[in-house]
Amino acid sequence: MTNQDNGSWAVILILILVFLLPIGWMLVFYSAEPYHVVSGEPLRDAAQAAGIKVVSATDSTWPVPGATGGKTYTLSDEDGNIYIVQSQSFDSAASRDAAIQLYNAQSVGRGRPVGKLFIIGNHLVYVTPYTSEILKRIAPELQKLKTA
Repeated sequence: MTNQDNGSWAVILILILVFLLPIGWMLVFYSAEPYHVVSGEPLRDAAQAAGIKVVSATDSTWPVPGATGGKTYTLSDEDGNIYIVQSQSFDSAASRDAAIQLYNAQSVGRGRPVGKLFIIGNHLVYVTPYTSEILKRIAPELQKLKTA
């Protein structure tokens, strides 16, 4: 092997470390949201606590393994703005986390809409767009439900 070959391998190794090291640190230091069964409709509760009107709620089940059902909510604020927000419950922490990984694996604009996932026990709550005013109002209420 020549010095040029050794240099190429060193560059490849450094590139691998640059990309994999942060991911490894996140896996080690990021604590997953504990899985626990949350009764009722956490999204409805959060919306009502934030002063947002629930216009309608329809049953829906996401096409992912372990999804046990949820609701698609139409919400309205006092200005008459309409928002669609979804909630889905899962049968296990593994299936809930697999759905999160599937969502994160999609590139924005290539199968993944611009939104934000919230984890509330056995539920995932999906708000789109993530810059909406409703998210700013519901997020604190959803955070309260995490600790309840």
